[in-house]
Amino acid sequence: MEIHDLGGALLDAWVARAQGLCDIRVDTVDGFLVCLARWVDRTEVRPYSPSTDWALANLIIDREHIALRDLWIRGSPPAFEAMLRRADVTWFSRGELPLVAAMRVYVRSRFTEEEVRLRSFGA
Repeated sequence: MEIHDLGGALLDAWVARAQGLCDIRVDTVDGFLVCLARWVDRTEVRPYSPSTDWALANLIIDREHIALRDLWIRGSPPAFEAMLRRADVTWFSRGELPLVAAMRVYVRSRFTEEEVRLRSFGA
């Protein structure tokens, strides 16, 4: 899978990996695929969803200085673009929702396309 295709629980799992969380897996809970992960200083595995939870995503967006903007492309539904700049490298990603775009650009800044294609988180 390509980074620009990541969404839902799989996108959340890649963000969890970039954040250094432990015991990361994608599993079915109440009929929905969710990312489950554990913070290093905690003992329990909990749902983790920065692609839908502003409280979790804002920590990353603020720390990484991720810029978001909405795109209005004629004939297409609204989309969002995220930009992350570090030193002399700039990454861009798009998504149907602002948090999806922001988390995709964060993953893009941490991992290569090949790493994403080769790694699985269960499910």
